[in-house]
Amino acid sequence: MTALTRLETRAEAKAKAKAKAKAKARMGASTRLVAGLLVLAWVSWPGIGSAQSDSADELLSQAQQALNAGKPGQSESLLDKAIKEMPDGADFYLLRSRARESQGKFKAALADASKYIELLPQEAYGYLNRAHIHLSLEKPQEALADANQAIALQPEEPDGYYRRADVYQAMGKMTEAQADEAKAEALSR
Repeated sequence: MTALTRLETRAEAKAKAKAKAKAKARMGASTRLVAGLLVLAWVSWPGIGSAQSDSADELLSQAQQALNAGKPGQSESLLDKAIKEMPDGADFYLLRSRARESQGKFKAALADASKYIELLPQEAYGYLNRAHIHLSLEKPQEALADANQAIALQPEEPDGYYRRADVYQAMGKMTEAQADEAKAEALSR
């Protein structure tokens, strides 16, 4: 490989990395939250896996696939079965809250989000999820409290600041929203 080829390869790699960073920065806060929640569900799954039955694992997998396919009602039904089988499975409540929220069942989604937090109170994504639901219910003060809790639990993660920026925008506090958006973007780099 010539020196010129190596330089071109490095330049291409830098350009790709820069494009990826820009794309991530442009990604909407809701999209980031959903992506983060999905990652959380799959990352935390192995820790719970030994306590979950194979049937509950399969139901969770099917529910995730249904939600990804735009079938939140089917996802909710599968998660109802999984929760009956394993009522302390936090991931089931998290995913069901997302399925219910996407159907406009905000109060039921809020109950599931709260149950997830009850089961995993130190997990920031639970608070981010519930803050999003509070915003849908036009309860900005409750959403702000949850966004603040998520930031307190994970101050170096941008999602809490993005969520709080959403809350501040809903409250008409544009200066605070812009500050949190800038903080989140700085943390994303």
